[in-house]
Amino acid sequence: MKKTTLLIFAVLCITGMTHAQTQTNIETLIIRGKENIQKAINAWDLQQMLGSRAFFERLLNDPSYPWLVHYYIGFIDLRITHYSLSEANKDEAKKFIDDGIAHLEQAVGLKDDFAEGYALLSSLLGNKIGLKPILGMSLGMKSGGMMSKAFELAPENPRVSLIAGQSAYHTPKMFGGGANKALHHIQKAVACFQTFKPERPIDPTWGHDEVYAYLGMIQMDQDRLEEARLSLEKALEINPNYGWVKFDLMKKLEEKMAEGAKE
Repeated sequence: MKKTTLLIFAVLCITGMTHAQTQTNIETLIIRGKENIQKAINAWDLQQMLGSRAFFERLLNDPSYPWLVHYYIGFIDLRITHYSLSEANKDEAKKFIDDGIAHLEQAVGLKDDFAEGYALLSSLLGNKIGLKPILGMSLGMKSGGMMSKAFELAPENPRVSLIAGQSAYHTPKMFGGGANKALHHIQKAVACFQTFKPERPIDPTWGHDEVYAYLGMIQMDQDRLEEARLSLEKALEINPNYGWVKFDLMKKLEEKMAEGAKE
């Protein structure tokens, strides 16, 4: 009897160790996947984005954090959507919007208190409306509801405010968006990033550089060019490899400043 008890105890210990090792392995892979996503965004490279997406798709076989893996696939789908739109490839954008929505619906279905999942889902729904405005009649309330849910669950989460600001920036004022509303959310996101700490390294951490990029864009639109320069420099201080800021926004700012000097 004593030997049997010891054997059961040993099996339980080994099983527990195996589970812990498996969980550690998947966490290491998620962290690596996050790094891959950031490199792809920095380079604005479609093949790297697709590679990052495939990496996370393989992680769906692990049962440890399925909602989080679905979230990261949805996040990559959103970035691929933006890339496709920048290349005027609306068909490709629509494909990844629909795929991202499906993954994020699974993410919040598996974890119904996942604020960042609701916020990102709202963003993709907004992109879907942007491609086909008539869908605003059916999807507008759903997108707004997802964002309201995100704020209800995590009012101090910086990425929730960042996504709300991005949505407002790209929504015409007559439909409830505009620069002033965007600025309100972006400024809140800037403040929240000062104190927000993720619970685990595997949780979302993106956006700190991006919030300053959007702040700089809004300031450029408002002809607050010196403030815009400081915001974009802050974005590059956080992420020196941020290609969008380094090669696009900074160039636009320099052109605007040069035009102002001529006047």
